[in-house]
Amino acid sequence: MDYSLSAAEQLNTAVIGVIQRMALGVAATLVAALWINVMGLVPVLFSSVLGYVLIFAPLAVCLYIGFRGERMSVAQLRGWFYGFAVLMGVSLSVLFSVYTTGSIVQALFGTAVSFAALAGWGYFTRRDLSGLGPYLMAGVIGIVVASVIGIFVQSTAFQMAINVLAIVIFLALTAYDMNRIRDLFWSADAAEIERMQWFGALSLYTNFINIFISMLQLFGTRNE
Repeated sequence: MDYSLSAAEQLNTAVIGVIQRMALGVAATLVAALWINVMGLVPVLFSSVLGYVLIFAPLAVCLYIGFRGERMSVAQLRGWFYGFAVLMGVSLSVLFSVYTTGSIVQALFGTAVSFAALAGWGYFTRRDLSGLGPYLMAGVIGIVVASVIGIFVQSTAFQMAINVLAIVIFLALTAYDMNRIRDLFWSADAAEIERMQWFGALSLYTNFINIFISMLQLFGTRNE
C-alpha cells in the first residue's frame, strides 16, 4: 500500500511538472505577442514575405523538436521549447492586432476551461484512449492542409468549419495526451522523467494554443 501511494504521488508530481512547463510556455507566447503589439511591430513584421515565414516557422520548429528531440539534452529541450513558445507568440501577434482585447481574454478563458475539463477527464478516466491516436493524427494533418488552402481560398464558411473541427480535434487530443502521459509516467524510469516532461509539455502546449486560435477566430470580434 505504501509503495502504491508513493508511486501515485510520484506520478502526480511528474504530471504537475508537465502542466507547469506548458503553462510557462503559454505565458511566454502571450507576453511575446502582447509585446510586439505594444511596440507596434506587427506592420513591420507582417507586411512582406517575412510575415509568411513567421507564420509557418513555429510549425517547422515543432516538427524539428519532434524529430530531433530524442537526441537533445534536457537543457537543449528546454531552450527549444521556450524558443518555440516565443516564436509562436511572434506569429500570433498578428491575430492580437486584429481582434479586440475582450475577445482575446474571452477566448483564453474558454480555452483554459475546456482544456482543463478534457485534460482532467483524460487523466482520471479508466478508459484506454490509445486507439484514438491514429484518427486524431489524421485529423490534425487534415486541419493543417485545410488551413494552408484557407490562406489562398478566402471563404468565411470554410474557415468556420476548420475552426470548429480544430477545436473538437485538439480537445480530443488533450484528453488523449493526458491519458498517454499518465500511462507513460506510471512505468517510466526516474532518469527519463524530466525529458518526458518536456515532450508532454510540448504536446499539451500545442493543443492549448490551437484551441485558443480557433476559438478566437470563431467567436472573436475584430477591431474596427
